[in-house]
Amino acid sequence: MVSILIDYKLQRFTREIKYSLGFIFQSLGYGFRFITDVEELKPNDIFLIYGFTEPAEADLKAIAAHCIAFFIQCDPDLYEPKAYNPERISRSLKEIKLLFKIPVIASKPFHHPAENYTETGIHAGKINFDLVGNVFFHLSRKEHDLHPQGQEDAPLPDEASAFFGSREVPIVDSLLWLLDSMIKEHARSKKIPLAQKLYWPQGQEAAVILSHTVDDLQKWDLSSLVLSIADDFTLFFTFKWRQLLHILWGKLQYLFTNYELYWNFEEFRRLERENNFRSTYYLATERSMEIDYSLDDTDLQEELRQIMSDGSEVGLLITNDKLNRDDMMTRKQILLHLVNADQIGIRHLGYPYYPKLKELHQKLNPAFSQTTAFKEVPGFFSACSLPFHPYQNGKVDYLELPTLYRDQHLKVTKHKYLSLDDAKQQIKKFFQITLRTHGVFSTDFSMASFCDIHYCQKLYPYILALVKTAPTWVTTARELATWWTKRSKVTIEEDEYEISLYFPEEIEHFGIQVISDRKIKEITGIPAKQDGNLVRFANVKAESIAVIRFVQPS
Repeated sequence: MVSILIDYKLQRFTREIKYSLGFIFQSLGYGFRFITDVEELKPNDIFLIYGFTEPAEADLKAIAAHCIAFFIQCDPDLYEPKAYNPERISRSLKEIKLLFKIPVIASKPFHHPAENYTETGIHAGKINFDLVGNVFFHLSRKEHDLHPQGQEDAPLPDEASAFFGSREVPIVDSLLWLLDSMIKEHARSKKIPLAQKLYWPQGQEAAVILSHTVDDLQKWDLSSLVLSIADDFTLFFTFKWRQLLHILWGKLQYLFTNYELYWNFEEFRRLERENNFRSTYYLATERSMEIDYSLDDTDLQEELRQIMSDGSEVGLLITNDKLNRDDMMTRKQILLHLVNADQIGIRHLGYPYYPKLKELHQKLNPAFSQTTAFKEVPGFFSACSLPFHPYQNGKVDYLELPTLYRDQHLKVTKHKYLSLDDAKQQIKKFFQITLRTHGVFSTDFSMASFCDIHYCQKLYPYILALVKTAPTWVTTARELATWWTKRSKVTIEEDEYEISLYFPEEIEHFGIQVISDRKIKEITGIPAKQDGNLVRFANVKAESIAVIRFVQPS
């Protein structure tokens, strides 16, 4: 069990600190609790001190003679409103090498990101920058509030962020890796039993969410045909003849057959069905300046039935017209009725992300949100590849599932896309990074992409084949959010010779890694499969308890 003591001098930031530490340890999968006094410590606890003032090395070692102890010094300015401005952030950035090379905000200089003390009988370490505050800074999108370009009702431009140059690596995940490595090193050294939840239901290396934004279903009408003539001439005189022929063929199809080039549900469904994959489709409910369809369309209703019969799911696409709670709730209820569901996830069209929208989304009470992504380039928005609860004057109720790669990221200019080989290479790189962090590899390919991106019929099958090269959990957004929430509620308690797990809710699959040299003697309470130090459970009922006992030394 990780026992966390927060310095009383940091009391005014308790909400922010507990939010960040809660995310850290729930993501890592360790049992943890907050304490107010060292008297509450148990013999095999891992003691984390998050303090205002760094203790003397001798004092830290004195504590570490009794239990594993870590110290992280707080930088209160990371929580203080307006304490950091863009200039100060840039001055305070220091590059460190962890799982990846990443920048961290550090108010004081340091030579090494962390130090371990491994003297005889001593198990202690310290992190030389505010890891907890850095995690909060990213997940809360605090930079938005500090930047002059960030407004309550307008997002901060992607390129304005001090971390934009590091968007291709998940900074938060790398920080979690540092703390995780230190905990495991000392737990093994002191030979105390420690249980860590597996990231995904059956121990898969990563999770995958395939999703589709349904914004336009009609590419051409008479006015758009006329307006597109200038673009056709541009393609002709820039020698993009292959792309021009692709567009002209689509126009001919529309003129002579009235064929809807954006109506590509079956194409995506077929490819996913062939690979035994499911996905999430986000649809609006009515026509607007941004949407050219309505759910009153009987053909569209039939497509929704086919989507759900394949085991895929439907989410609500929020548009930028009528941004108020009542209108959004009305649209939510329409879609819930149509898909016969009690809860639904959301995606905001265009991926805007700013304080006012977070407030509106919170009022909508969605099952989850997939509204975070970079506009024009791929990368880890909020510097994280894992699900998290957004922060808006406290932890928001719903989970945010960041989107890593969009079809829009393939566009270089209005008339130019990345080459197919470059697109494959780029996507493969992000997939491999996600495998290293055990995160979520999430894509968004709209209905229009199958038509507008001339090589999409080759690229999308490549993505599906790539996903199958590693043990991943390919699931829907709601299924992932539901499971991650259940995972976080499973509690773990370690004793010298046993580990107990409590499951407050039923869960189909769940597993832990036991970090200990001791051999497992038996597992009672719930049927389990054991593979060395990996223990897996299946079809666990609510309010169940499992106990893992170790062989006691003779």
